[in-house]
Amino acid sequence: MSAREIASAVGTSDATVVRTAQSLGYESLRELRRSLADDQDDVDLSARLHATISASASAHDVLATAVDRQVEALGTLLRRVPSGDFDRAAAILAGASRLWWCGTGPSAHLAEYAAFLCRRLGTPSGSLTHSGTDHADELLAVQPGDAVVVLAYGRIHPYVRVLLQHAAKVGAQVVLITDALHRSSPEPIAVQLGAGRGSPGLFATHGPTIVLLEALVLAVAGADTARSEAALTSLNELRRSIAGKRVDVDPE
Repeated sequence: MSAREIASAVGTSDATVVRTAQSLGYESLRELRRSLADDQDDVDLSARLHATISASASAHDVLATAVDRQVEALGTLLRRVPSGDFDRAAAILAGASRLWWCGTGPSAHLAEYAAFLCRRLGTPSGSLTHSGTDHADELLAVQPGDAVVVLAYGRIHPYVRVLLQHAAKVGAQVVLITDALHRSSPEPIAVQLGAGRGSPGLFATHGPTIVLLEALVLAVAGADTARSEAALTSLNELRRSIAGKRVDVDPE
């Protein structure tokens, strides 16, 4: 939440929110937020899981609670991603020669999913999903004119810093999707988009990130509908050749 959102929620002014953070020993609200985020990183996964499901009396209660949290998280996503930032990110991706989607751990699957959707809609795309030395081999494929979407939650890990340095060196633009906006970086980031992972202290959810990724892919497809439609036509023809009959594919 911004200082203004916090102020509105508790019935005070945004200046008071900032002064409160400073009175607690932080230079700014951003520094306080970063400290709290770092503290949450220390909550163990089993404790997060217990806090998430302990109040659910039945399996269906887990579903109902999960839906409520997703709805709340999606509302937060809309507030955290200004239209101007999203439009700028979509324009960067639409104008790139090739898109790369980068994520590790659970985010690796999201990166691969976004790359898959892009290819289905005619946009050359690939995924970068390693954080060790294999990441160096992946980075060789990032070339001038490309764009990279990086999923980086919490701290900026060393492999991300190397990616940012390489992207700057070759002239590839970076869109950063993170739950900690405005973190300082020695390398330029074209756009930062804020997508959280649900309520602090609870088991992480990637629903908002999936929605954001799908929206970016669809925005890129909408920037060149002729290419997207041609790709889907080719896909359906290939599927018909394999199956021996018409098998239409939904764009999603």
